[in-house]
Amino acid sequence: PLGSANILMEPNDQYLCVVQDRGGSTAKDTENLFLPFDGDPRLSVILSKAFLLAEDTSIIDPTIVSQIRCR
Repeated sequence: PLGSANILMEPNDQYLCVVQDRGGSTAKDTENLFLPFDGDPRLSVILSKAFLLAEDTSIIDPTIVSQIRCR
């Protein structure tokens, strides 16, 4: 579901829980970075999840890895 920014995995539409790192980037980290979708928080979440999953073999977060392997 694109509108919710949730991730559903094939083949059975199992929900993949990916949450933002609470210690993530700050405004200072990105103050000089222009992102054309900066005014759309939902699109930012969708794109960040897409970029993360595009490199799924590099994911080291045990919570995410265990969910992906479980399917």
